[in-house]
Amino acid sequence: MSKLKELTAEQRRIAVGTAQLYEHLLELDAERKAFHGGLYWKTVAGRDYLVRTTGPHRGNRSLGPRSPETEQAYREFTETKRDLDLRIKSINEEVARQAKFCVAAGINRVPRLAADIVRSLDASELLGSHLIILGSHAMYAYEMAAGVQLKAGLLQTEDLDTLLNTKSEIELAGSTRSAGLLGILQDVDATFKPQRKRSFRAVNAKGFMVDLIRAPIDSGGLAFTSIGSGHDLIADQLRGLEWLTALPLMTQIVIAENGFPVRFVVPEPRVFALHKLWVSLQPTRDPIKRKRDLHQAEAVVQLALDYFNLRFDDAAIKALPKDLTAMIPGLVERINARRAKTQSGQTALPPGFGDRDED
Repeated sequence: MSKLKELTAEQRRIAVGTAQLYEHLLELDAERKAFHGGLYWKTVAGRDYLVRTTGPHRGNRSLGPRSPETEQAYREFTETKRDLDLRIKSINEEVARQAKFCVAAGINRVPRLAADIVRSLDASELLGSHLIILGSHAMYAYEMAAGVQLKAGLLQTEDLDTLLNTKSEIELAGSTRSAGLLGILQDVDATFKPQRKRSFRAVNAKGFMVDLIRAPIDSGGLAFTSIGSGHDLIADQLRGLEWLTALPLMTQIVIAENGFPVRFVVPEPRVFALHKLWVSLQPTRDPIKRKRDLHQAEAVVQLALDYFNLRFDDAAIKALPKDLTAMIPGLVERINARRAKTQSGQTALPPGFGDRDED
């Protein structure tokens, strides 16, 4: 089976504590967004009115003339906003302190640039709703969720794949639509530029690539092919990507190289593994990449079975397209062969695969 190292009790303690702290920070940030802008008193024709500012794209609106009710609303808004700002500042300081422990414990796994990009996507409310993390970077989420560390060769990559979720029904905020994915990338690293005109790929000065891809759009999907307007990246259409959103997505806090946490949203591990196996069998796939795809598929299958208590013979898997489920017997044989080498000749099917005849 794929080589992995289980986290120690101390590493787990630090990882769990950091994740809980960061989840609390995300909750506070979400609560703080409701207080975007501010309140102020405006005098019109000798009378005071309470005005709510909501930003340059939404304008201002009056909440009514000065009264006990509007004065109370002003006090509550101001005090709550101030309290949230203080709490967020305090938690951010604690996250920074905790980051040093994450580095010392050796659980800082995600390349910093990729983590910064995903964190920015999350702050823009794109992560999970419109964009999903794919490829080798998704495996950082699986290994952290399992409490293990996979060998570096399965994870190292010089590109970040993002899947445009054409099933999303959430309308993009005006500022996000204006900036687009390219604008968000350039906020993180100003050297990001499209590889070519109307490209699905942006590349920075050091050659790190961010790809925007999507599944073929059917009648039930939305017609958009990019996040923003104008000169944003245009998603490349690839067959098979629709499978990656067939089951509920996984959300996992992972740790960047600098020790700071970031939230990843990735496909359900079984779908990811089966898709990786399917990709490895495509004749047009680069031979070197095909071998890595296969190894990644087998690694995630191992995590699904041994750590996530997931099965490959339940109703959710059987409902997937035949292109995926037809590959399970072959995957069983490979997993069996690897288990047999490490478990004294054991040849029984791994738990959760079901009988071969049923597949």
